[in-house]
Amino acid sequence: MTNIYQPEIELSITAPLADPPDESIPLTRYPELRTFRDKLGWTPLAEVPGPPGGARIVAKYEFANPFGSVKDRTAYALLCRTINAHTGPEPLRIIDASAGNMARALAGLGELSGIPMRLVVPTAIPPSLLEAIRATGAEVDLADASGGLIGMIKLCEGIVARDQMLTPLIQHRNMANVAAHEFGTGREILEQLGSQVPDAWVGAIGTGGTLAGVARALRQVSPQLSVTGVTPQEMPYGTPRAPYASPRIAGAGGFGNGLRQPFVDNLLPNASHYHVSYEDALRAMLEYRRQTNTYIGSSSAAAWLAAKKIAETLRPDQLVVTLFADAGTKEDWAKAEQLDT
Repeated sequence: MTNIYQPEIELSITAPLADPPDESIPLTRYPELRTFRDKLGWTPLAEVPGPPGGARIVAKYEFANPFGSVKDRTAYALLCRTINAHTGPEPLRIIDASAGNMARALAGLGELSGIPMRLVVPTAIPPSLLEAIRATGAEVDLADASGGLIGMIKLCEGIVARDQMLTPLIQHRNMANVAAHEFGTGREILEQLGSQVPDAWVGAIGTGGTLAGVARALRQVSPQLSVTGVTPQEMPYGTPRAPYASPRIAGAGGFGNGLRQPFVDNLLPNASHYHVSYEDALRAMLEYRRQTNTYIGSSSAAAWLAAKKIAETLRPDQLVVTLFADAGTKEDWAKAEQLDT
């Protein structure tokens, strides 16, 4: 299928990278990044509750990364690739659009390295997350949340048109996004699994970089691996509806207007899609905490629900892999607790 709406943004991608972005120049030029790099990745792969009689489920606990989310990996990979490509005499200044976790990771990396960051985020961003981003000294531009990700990207492009000394990362098309998870997250999972072979991979879509990158790694040992992307029921993948600002699971809002993430459409054309409502995700956050004494965010809870549904269709000797992107915002946990009263 092709995108049914022709946007004012570019959605093409290049071929996947053969290697992860080189780190030697970034770490030499910005040695302050070494403390972050030393703590990045090798997050736990934990067995999590699954359906009786169904397949086992393991989840990668990405909230253990330095700034608290899977986007730490993406931000670092994109930053390394950008530093390597920067040849001009002018100081490097970076801009990108993000709904939350990516902006938090970039802001933290900017604070460590001294690289100025300008971040476009939606007006609906959780206040606690916005406060953490601004506390790093990053410059923040607020985009009308009703415009969705497309509106944020267009605002970002408008800023770059007026200030061409800014370098846009373009996370929804930058192949370092996929590489971060193919050569990082995905390979870690394979090493942690040892001789176990995964049968299914489930994750929130977001930009699609994590979903595609991990799938590419896991298919090296499991060519028949099934892949399922999780998106909000309120705004499912590829919906023809225009974006809107109503609450939904974090990190997986989609583009709206029939648009689909280029990493998913081009690299995972046969992926299945599972939709989870915001309320169901909030309730699953509470349930997971009850069962494991561990906090996970709304997109993580949605991935858990989808993984359990898929595990119901598989044998007990089979394995479902998923990923918990973060531990949730203060605001989502407050809403979840209200449901529990």
